Amino acid sequence: MLLALALLACTSPSEPGAISARFELTDVDGLPLPVTSAPGVNTPGTVISGSVALDELGGAITAEDRVDPTGNPINIRTGYRYVIRGSKIDLQYAFPCDCKPVPTATILNNGLNLQLTYGPEYTFHVYNYRVLAQD
Repeated sequence: MLLALALLACTSPSEPGAISARFELTDVDGLPLPVTSAPGVNTPGTVISGSVALDELGGAITAEDRVDPTGNPINIRTGYRYVIRGSKIDLQYAFPCDCKPVPTATILNNGLNLQLTYGPEYTFHVYNYRVLAQD
């Protein structure tokens, strides 16, 4: 799996690719988990864990477990379509949506890590993931 990701990361932009891989969240905005948002942000809470799953058909799901300020658990799942282009992963929502902009996704360390970067309209901005071994 790592070899497949590393090889796809080296393909030319005219050769889109998709793989099967799972990543787990390691830190948010450079802080280890759990990470609590600053007071007064638009979506306050604490990020407990997260993951990204990519499938060979070009589907991706991000999942994030949070706790809101009152202690209630929240699970946020978002579906995307994706194409790997070099060290970037182009994401689009998997459904028609008038939503916030999609994150940018970057493959790091020859496929061992993945980084999602969200814009200023989000509570948290940089999510770092590490690849999980295949079963």
